[in-house]
Amino acid sequence: MAAAGTTPDRRLDELQADAAAAAEQRRQRRYLVRSLLRSPTFVVGVLIVLFWVVMGVFSTTFTQPPALPHPFAILQSPSASHWFGTDDLGRDVFARTMAGAHTVLIIAPLATVLALLWGGMVGLTAGFYRGLTDDLMMRVVDAFLALPIIITAILIISLLGRSYAILILVIGALFTPVISRTIRSAVIGEREREYVMAARLRGERSAFVMAREILPNITQPIIVEGTVRLGYAVFTVATLSFLGFGLEPPSPDWGLTVATERLNLQAAPWTVLFPALALASLVVGVNLIADGLSSTFSK
Repeated sequence: MAAAGTTPDRRLDELQADAAAAAEQRRQRRYLVRSLLRSPTFVVGVLIVLFWVVMGVFSTTFTQPPALPHPFAILQSPSASHWFGTDDLGRDVFARTMAGAHTVLIIAPLATVLALLWGGMVGLTAGFYRGLTDDLMMRVVDAFLALPIIITAILIISLLGRSYAILILVIGALFTPVISRTIRSAVIGEREREYVMAARLRGERSAFVMAREILPNITQPIIVEGTVRLGYAVFTVATLSFLGFGLEPPSPDWGLTVATERLNLQAAPWTVLFPALALASLVVGVNLIADGLSSTFSK
């Protein structure tokens, strides 16, 4: 009777422990959110990025069509009718600058997510299994890390062609090695902890331990790394477009606009200045978010 009577008590203790753990997780999440909202760096970065997200999605609803020419207003300086002036085809620079956020905010985030998925699989596998598996995978990663990103991207795009899908795949693949190294380091730091050992003793499969035990406990470095890579991805998209290996005209992409209008830099500097400032502000905003996250998570 005593042995049988201990089962409900043990079950009750387990339920109470689970409830306490869930309450602690909620408390930690609330503390994290409050800490981020108190971080000026994080808040300013979020506001900058949100501004460009809104511009990228809704710019055409309150600006002129970015490809609409004004034949009688070619290279017109900034004015009340054209806030950022016009380019060499008479197109409104303000409309094109706002619309330029659309392309970069499609390619860069998707490429970053793809790199996180691929890098996560490589880093989790290498860090969890260690030994020969780790050695082989990291040697391949080291080989890819030795490749210059821009030159490699140019070669691949020259071979496969230019499109949204190609740019996303190429940038995602080139950012995978550095992300996999970061995740591998985080996994190595967690794999010997008690909760992982307990899961192994319960007979859980390796895939379950990696996905359900280790991965939730390394989300913070993954989030920070993903945010940092997003900033690099924005810059990479613009660089490829500037070099002629990104999107094609008449796309309002910022890098492409700077490349096509650089010949007018002395006569009409506003055609280059505003797209360049837009690109810089977005990269700065993403980096501010990354700095805010890193500072908050390290407390």
